[in-house]
Parts: sequence; structure tokens; C-alpha cells
Amino acid sequence: MIVFVMVCTLLLLALVEYLSRREELRHLHVEFSIDSPLTEPDEPVTLRYTVHNTSRFPLLYAGLSLQLDPEVRVCEDEEFLRRTATRDYLGTRIDHHFYLLPWRKFSGKLRVSFRRRGLYELGRYYLESGDFLGLSPVVRTGETGIRIVCTAKRCELPELDTLGGTLGDISVRRFLFDDPSMLKGYREYTGREPMKQISWMQTAKSGQLTVRLNDYTVDRNVSILVNMESAPLPELERCMELLRSVCEQLEEQRVPYGLFSNGDVFSLNEGLGRNHLFYIQRRIGLSRLGAFYGFSALVDSYVRYPRDNSSCIVITPRRSESVDASLPRLRRCSGRDPTLLCGGDKSS
Repeated sequence: MIVFVMVCTLLLLALVEYLSRREELRHLHVEFSIDSPLTEPDEPVTLRYTVHNTSRFPLLYAGLSLQLDPEVRVCEDEEFLRRTATRDYLGTRIDHHFYLLPWRKFSGKLRVSFRRRGLYELGRYYLESGDFLGLSPVVRTGETGIRIVCTAKRCELPELDTLGGTLGDISVRRFLFDDPSMLKGYREYTGREPMKQISWMQTAKSGQLTVRLNDYTVDRNVSILVNMESAPLPELERCMELLRSVCEQLEEQRVPYGLFSNGDVFSLNEGLGRNHLFYIQRRIGLSRLGAFYGFSALVDSYVRYPRDNSSCIVITPRRSESVDASLPRLRRCSGRDPTLLCGGDKSS
């Protein structure tokens, strides 16, 4: 009887071993995600990874390794690094070993940061598994598919002398029909307002006659001109830091701003808000610090259109003859002296 049970057990193990070898890694899947596609130098972001076992058999052994770029720094405690991390000339490798029951998953997370501005791909992964008895391990490799942009770091700035605010300071021309963008609210109809100001939609909602309130003033906005002509690399990097800091200060002041450059941060129409700032910060991170044409040509295209209500902020690696020659043209275009910030001036 004992011999019969042992023989049946061995046959069952052999069958399970045979079936598990046929499946190999087909039922083992890995997914990666990151909590933010945009970061800044030395700011931790969290990489999450999940390994799924969709097989009807348990995996008694499985392994996941992440090979990270040398520019990527792991922001975990010493105990985690001691258990899972290996450092060499290729960067940092994170290793996990585990088992998975049928239809179960293994999840983990890793906080990482980046030392400098740029575009990063979070390396490769190696997924290892074996048969039921662990006699013939199989390894699959691939890219994580995670790309993250590291923008420039912040820098100290003087308080910018810009005009703007939520109330507006410049009267606009009045027309026969009101501009819907000037709407600032509603109030009850008093009988003194013209009939065209009655909002019939709001009247239907409130049950009483309601009129529109319009704001017939507009804000001054800001134009940021970025000169990316050839200059020492530290000065151009400083320009990227200045650009990010200027945009964030204007966001805090709620002043609309547009971006104009002669390089690969490109240009962006006037705007305000999280999406507007995100696009600029992303372009800063992706920039290779290349210029397409000179600063004088940038100013030529800028002054081609009237900009009576726009202040100018010029960001340039250093003062030059072309920059100094362009400042009076910008002054005539906007009616105000432009603010000049130089990347070579660490006091700015």
C-alpha cells in the first residue's frame, strides 16, 4: 500500500512538473507605474511594480530584478538596500525573490530620485521563473516602459516688477455686444440694467430676473523671452532654472504669461494654471540647450505684433551686444523697461 501511494505521488509530481514546464513564463506578467511623470532634481518619486501569476499552478520560485541607470538614486532605508540592492558600474540592481500561488500577485514599490535635469528611462527588468520543482529556471527581460522628465531645480529670484492681478488695471473697448470672457458674476435685476444683460438661463434656475456682471478691465500679462544662443553649459543650465522659477512666481501672483524662445524649449501662447506650467517644465526637462536662430531674430518676430499690455522678462546666458541692442525695441513694444535676468549672474 505504501509503495502504491509513493508511486502515485511520484506520477502526480511528474505530471505537474511536465505541465508547468509547458507553461514557462506565459502566465507570469509584470506591470510598472510611477506616481508622477515630472519631477525635479533630488525629489523622490515612487515606482510601483506588480507581478501576476495567472496560471492554475503555484510558482514555488519567482524573481524580479530591476537594473537602474547610474543617474538614478534609490531613496530607501539602509535595511531595504542591504536586503535587495546591489551596486556596480552599471548602476543599481534591485532583486526580489518570492513564490506565488495560483491567481495571486506580488507588489512592491521603490522610491527613486534623479541627480540632474533630463529625460530618463527606468532601465530594464529581468523576470525569472521555473518549473514546479525549480529544476529548469527561465528568464525573460524587457524595458519597464517608464519614462520620466526631470526639470530644472528652483533658484532664488528677486521679486519681479510685473503688473497684473485679479481685478485688472486697463480699460478695454466696449462694443455693442458684451464679450462672454468678461463675465465675473450675476446679481438680481433692479430695473436699471439694459434688457440685453439679463441672463435667461440663470433666471430660470433662480426663479427671479438675474443680470450678468461684466468686468471691463483686463490684466497686464507677461512675455518671457529666453535666449539660448551658444554659451557655457553652466550658464545655459542656470537659464533653465531661472525660467522655471520665473514661471512659478508668476503663477503665485496669478499673472498670465507667454513663453518665447529661440531654442528647443520652443514657444507657448499666453496662459496660466497647472497645465500651462506643466508643459513649460516638461520642455525645460527635455531641452538639449540648443538654439535655432539668434536673439535678434526672436525679438524681430516678437515685436511684429502690438503688445501694449505686456511686460517683458528677458532670460539670457549673458549680456551681449545683440541683447543690449534689442532691449530698447522691447521697451518701445511694451511701453515698459524689460526685466533682464542673466544665467551667468548668480545673484539673479
